[in-house]
Amino acid sequence: MKIISTVDFSTASETILRFTKTYAEKMGAEVFLIYAEPETIDTASDEYDATPEAVRLKRNAQALEKVGIKVTPLFLQGPACEKILDEAIKLQADLIIIGAHGHSGASCKIPMGHTSECVLLKSKIPVLVIPA
Repeated sequence: MKIISTVDFSTASETILRFTKTYAEKMGAEVFLIYAEPETIDTASDEYDATPEAVRLKRNAQALEKVGIKVTPLFLQGPACEKILDEAIKLQADLIIIGAHGHSGASCKIPMGHTSECVLLKSKIPVLVIPA
């Protein structure tokens, strides 16, 4: 089984990581930990590894590895929703875990951020939305 777990380093990310750990352990799943950056960063440069986002992504992946979960951190660039869904298809993921932050949920009847709403509505695989 393959789980995509998305983090954005908001306060909800800790809860997402706890749910990811639980699901991965119970299902014996491999985890792909994704951070999607809308800005373009030169990932080939030495400075990329020192960005706060890259450091936190690696740290979060290491925390899951310490408890025996196979995890691959992925730093994606571009529109978050599309990048997450494209990666889910490419990896043949079985589940996407994403947080609902409520940043731009005016068009949705439940408080949810734009990326969460987009992934939930467009995904062809199950999505677990974790409340903030």
